Amino acid sequence: MPPINPYNKYIKQYQASNINTATPEKLMILLFDGALQFLQKAKVAIEEKNLKEKTVNIEGARKIIRELMRTIDLENGNDVSKQLFRLYNKMVLNLIKANVQKNATKIDEVIEDITNIRWGFQKAIEIQNGITTVEEAMNEQRENIVHPLLNNGDDNAG
Repeated sequence: MPPINPYNKYIKQYQASNINTATPEKLMILLFDGALQFLQKAKVAIEEKNLKEKTVNIEGARKIIRELMRTIDLENGNDVSKQLFRLYNKMVLNLIKANVQKNATKIDEVIEDITNIRWGFQKAIEIQNGITTVEEAMNEQRENIVHPLLNNGDDNAG
């Protein structure tokens, strides 16, 4: 058992303050980050053959993704919202498979998907706040993102 960090109390207060004062956009980023943390822990648990930790962490990530799915307005949304919903659904199915099969590769797929979506949300926030431009974000996307749902089918991206 690792030693108890004497600063845990202050870390928890800081985290609670961050959540309570965060904008809706920042909360989305925090959700993505939380899911990524759960997924990394699940991968370690699979490597260590710790079935309880694997299940707890996969379930934590799955709950976050299901919550993200609930934020999508499918009735009034456009094709992007429907594609995003399908992508979240694919991630949930991959997590179920990862849990049953003890499959770290399925977790890696979900990590890649969440990382790409998080990047897109972060760039949207930066564009909204005037930190970057659409053109700069698109250039960065072409250089770094290879997910087929996020690069408009451009096989030369990445």
